[in-house]
Amino acid sequence: MALRRAREAKGLTQTQIADEMEWSLSKVMRIEKGEVNISVSDLRALLDYLDVNDPAEVKQLLDDARAARSERRTAGSAFRQHLTTATQQLFQYETEAVAIRQFSLVLIPGLLQTEAYARAIFQNVLEKESLSPETIETRIAIRLRRRESVLDRPDPPQYLFLLDESVLGRPIGGPHVMGEQLLALWQAAQDTSMLVRIVPLAAAPTLATLGSFMILDLDGEGNSALYREAFISDDISHNPAIVSRHRELFEDLWASSLTVEESADRIEGAARSMLAEEASRA
Repeated sequence: MALRRAREAKGLTQTQIADEMEWSLSKVMRIEKGEVNISVSDLRALLDYLDVNDPAEVKQLLDDARAARSERRTAGSAFRQHLTTATQQLFQYETEAVAIRQFSLVLIPGLLQTEAYARAIFQNVLEKESLSPETIETRIAIRLRRRESVLDRPDPPQYLFLLDESVLGRPIGGPHVMGEQLLALWQAAQDTSMLVRIVPLAAAPTLATLGSFMILDLDGEGNSALYREAFISDDISHNPAIVSRHRELFEDLWASSLTVEESADRIEGAARSMLAEEASRA
C-alpha cells in the first residue's frame, strides 16, 4: 500500500515503474496487491526512484519488507497452499483496516463463525467442493484466529455488519449449532465496537442481484478494497468505481435495515428459538 501511494503521488503508472526497474508489469502488480514480497535490495532501488527518502519511513519500510519475507517463509508453506490469493489478501487487509463494512446474504461470515458452525459449512454446504481434510482444517483454524487479529486487537476497526434476515432461520449444522452461533454473534455485538444490523425480509427484492461483499478502508486517504465471495470463488478489487458502487449499496441497505437494538433482539430471539427447538427434540 505504501508503494502504491508513493507511485501515485509521483503520477507514475505501474508500466512506468516496470520499465524503469526492468521488471515485468505482473511483478509490479503483484507487489502492490500484496501477492508477493519485495526484496530489500529491490525496495531500496524503488524507494530511491520514488523519492521516498525520509530516514524513519525508509527504515520502517525496509523492516517491514524483512519481516514480511520471514513470515512468508515460516507461515506460507503451512497456510498459503490452502488459500486463494484473494483470501490471503483479505486476511492482510483485515489486520490493517480502519473501517470494515460487510454485507452477508447467505451465511454468517468467516470472521464471526464459531468452530462448530464453520465445520458444518464445510461438511454440509461445501461438501461438493472436494476440499482435502488438511485444507478444511487449515481454513477452520485460520477463521478462528481472524477475530483475535481484527476485532480483539488494541485498535480494532470500525466494523459495520449487515446480515440478511433469512440467515437467522437457516439452521446450518442443526438447531443447536445455529443457536450457539447466533448467541455468539449477539454476544460479539455486545462486547465489541461492532455494529450489527438486520436487513428485513421485506427488503429482499432489492437484494436479488447482490452477493455477499466486504469493503475495507485501509487508511483515511480513500485507499479501499472490495472483497466478494461466491460459492467456490472470491476476488479482490481496488477499482474506485466498483468500490464506490458497493459502498452506495451498503449505505442504502444500512438505511433500510432494523436498528442496532431491534437487530440484537431479532438475533437473540432467533437463537433462543433454535435452542428451544433442539431441546424439544431431546
